[in-house]
Amino acid sequence: MERMMDRKDNSKAAAPVFTRTRTVLAAVIAVAAVAGVWSMRHGGNKAVAAPQPETSDKLFRPTERQWKALAVQPVQMKVFDTQVTTEGKIAIDENRATRIFAPFSGRVTKLLAGSGDRVTRGQQLFVVEAADSIDAQKDFVSVLGDINKAKTQVELTSVVEQRLASLYQDEAVPKKDWDEARAALTAAQTDLHSSEIALQAVRNRLLLLGKTDAEIARFRETGKISPDAPVYSPIAGIVLQRNVGPGQYLDAGAADGTPALLVGDVSRVWLAGYVREAEAALVKVGQNVDFSILTLPGQRFQAKVDYVGSSLDPESRRLLVRASVDNATGVLKPEMFANVRIVIDRTAPSPAIPKQAVIHEGSMERVWIAHDDGAVELRPVRTGVVNGDLVQIVDGLAEGDKVVSGGSLFIDRAATLRTASK
Repeated sequence: MERMMDRKDNSKAAAPVFTRTRTVLAAVIAVAAVAGVWSMRHGGNKAVAAPQPETSDKLFRPTERQWKALAVQPVQMKVFDTQVTTEGKIAIDENRATRIFAPFSGRVTKLLAGSGDRVTRGQQLFVVEAADSIDAQKDFVSVLGDINKAKTQVELTSVVEQRLASLYQDEAVPKKDWDEARAALTAAQTDLHSSEIALQAVRNRLLLLGKTDAEIARFRETGKISPDAPVYSPIAGIVLQRNVGPGQYLDAGAADGTPALLVGDVSRVWLAGYVREAEAALVKVGQNVDFSILTLPGQRFQAKVDYVGSSLDPESRRLLVRASVDNATGVLKPEMFANVRIVIDRTAPSPAIPKQAVIHEGSMERVWIAHDDGAVELRPVRTGVVNGDLVQIVDGLAEGDKVVSGGSLFIDRAATLRTASK
């Protein structure tokens, strides 16, 4: 009984303790709640985060350090050329070049000019030991003998005719004898004339064989036959090709079509361009041509189209276009490769910016515009013709705008990361 009484007393004593604990806990929670509400209403700056400034997806404000890595360039107005671009090469102006063939067969005994040599008109190029030259000289000697005989005959018949004419007037001889003397004189004169024509023909043969008037006159005096037949340059220029060597046997006229020498004046050359079939109808005579040479970087040359081919090459499907180019300095060499641009049209003055300022994303084209307040704006544009390092802006920009021409990809990357971090 006593134990039971003790348990009841302990239970009664513990009840007030448990109740007090719950009361204290509730009070603490209430105080914390009140403090939290007060803190939310009256709390200092340390407890509340500062709001972030709103940033548009098309605006970005680079830091001062980022600005140092950027290049800004104002939009300029420029006339753009619509061009046809193709490949080409420098060629010899065929109106200023001559292919020199040996006019007779024989062996080359002297070679007096080589590739790259500058020659004058009438300069001796090479000498051929030609049988044709010997035959022509023999005929020349033979005709000279015929002329001498004809002259002697004319002199003799002339004396006879004069003597018989005098006798006939004195009635010492019949008229028949005088008539025969006159016929003989006429025949002798005819033979002399024929011999003179034959001499002129043989002389022309010698000229064709390369003999000069002085050589022919000397040969007529001495009668010494020489097998040498020199070949002279018909024009002044440079030896562009030499396809013959000392001791080589040449056929008259070169049946294979290969000239012994090619002499040309390269103070003016041709630019030969090869236009694609799809662009052939766009090219006209008189259009401006701008071209560069692979071996002459940084230099550009201008000319005008003066010839457009009448048909396409059946194998390459290209159209030959040609322009004459002044080459007084000789810097353009035949067979040099060229990048050719033919101007087929010109635009009105349009906004122009560097190509590197345009950011390409799929089919979209955009540029960063720099504002005076230090911000840059991403703006879509539509591009047009490209001339060199500049691109035409058809829509999206105006004169006076400033574009980021260097570092635009860096801004684009930084702006993308900024947007992704929001």
